[in-house]
Amino acid sequence: MISETKMKLNLIGIIASFLLISVISAHAENDEDVFSKAQHYTVQIRKAVTIPFGNDKKGTAFGAGFVVDTQRGWIMTNAHVVSRSPARLEVAFFGRKFVPAKKVYVDPFLDLAIISINEEMQKATAALPELECTNLPGVGRTVGTFGHPNGLKFTGTRGIISGHTAKYESEMLQTDAPINPGNSGGPLISLSSGRIVGINTSSMNDSQNSNFAVPMQYACRVLDLLREGKDPSPPDLPLAFFKAPNEQMQLRIARSLIDPAKFDIRAGDEIVGVPGVVESVENETQLIHALRGRLGNVALRIKREGQELVINGKLEPVKKVNDKTCIMFSGILLCETPSYMGRDDFNPGKIAVYFVEAGSLGDFNEIEKMDMLNSVNGKKIETLDAFYSVLKTSQEEKKPINFVFRDTGGKGAPSYFTYTERTLPVENLTWVSNEKNGG
Repeated sequence: MISETKMKLNLIGIIASFLLISVISAHAENDEDVFSKAQHYTVQIRKAVTIPFGNDKKGTAFGAGFVVDTQRGWIMTNAHVVSRSPARLEVAFFGRKFVPAKKVYVDPFLDLAIISINEEMQKATAALPELECTNLPGVGRTVGTFGHPNGLKFTGTRGIISGHTAKYESEMLQTDAPINPGNSGGPLISLSSGRIVGINTSSMNDSQNSNFAVPMQYACRVLDLLREGKDPSPPDLPLAFFKAPNEQMQLRIARSLIDPAKFDIRAGDEIVGVPGVVESVENETQLIHALRGRLGNVALRIKREGQELVINGKLEPVKKVNDKTCIMFSGILLCETPSYMGRDDFNPGKIAVYFVEAGSLGDFNEIEKMDMLNSVNGKKIETLDAFYSVLKTSQEEKKPINFVFRDTGGKGAPSYFTYTERTLPVENLTWVSNEKNGG
């Protein structure tokens, strides 16, 4: 009797072990299949930036991307991978040479961009990957990253979805799957479904397990609008929101710089939804997602002084990244500041220094990035066109110009600004833009 019981237990153990081995083997085969497919739709992206706008850096860098439309030759990646500045771009598939690429769309809010390749390379692309456009992956979902970490090309790693956070600039997926330099722009893939759930974006410094990705739910909206020939730009929303305690989800306005004649949004209002689109929004990313492709006359559901009401107004799209135009002379790049900055009490000015070439005349005269243009030959300058006209005359007549710059180094008594005065000749004057300089 005892031996018979032992035999049954041994048999059950053998069956359980066999089933466990089968499950592990199935998972391993599935993971291998997922990464094998990713190897064919993932690309390496190489960029070179000579004149950086804003937070971009001069130089060459590498990242990743993945095919999202074979007919159009579209590849999705991060904005920081292809740069929001004029840049030379090249793309390479696994086992193939680099070929030229160009920007189709760069988002000013999400770290997201679409680039395109020529017809010859379109023929070389693999079948389209599946995108998870509907739902955010749950915490605990097993995922894999694919890209080129630290120059190790076409490499896969795995982990789980650790959470969702809107603590930083936009709502992100949090994962413990490693994301290193070279992974940015590559796919974050559900290893159970094989679908891409996010775009690998960044990692937290001094942390091995806190990495972030743009959710595909938000990226897909941009892609769909582009395919329909519509503008996917986010709304121009110069709103400052209160920082909620303990990451509490709410959109309560601390300061509105929107023209009240266009939209009567006030300090103290809480935005809770977009009628006819979504009942509730918990953060700025969700609000922008709900408004993409629906700008012009817009309705918002808000709470004001304890009452819930719907207000109507007009919202315009933010200026496109690819349309940004600046002026370069004597090694100094100057661009217009965002329009809403001129509406605030703390008005820095209309035109600012965005880049100074090392070793240039501007660098020699100690002009620094984010110096604000205060006056030119004693006069205020409000637009780049007017500024260019003055600079062109100076260059033609070979007469130096007196510039007054200011920055925010003041102590507040009597001014928050400090001022510098420089007299410079104008050399090598030119317009700089994504279209003209390789964007």
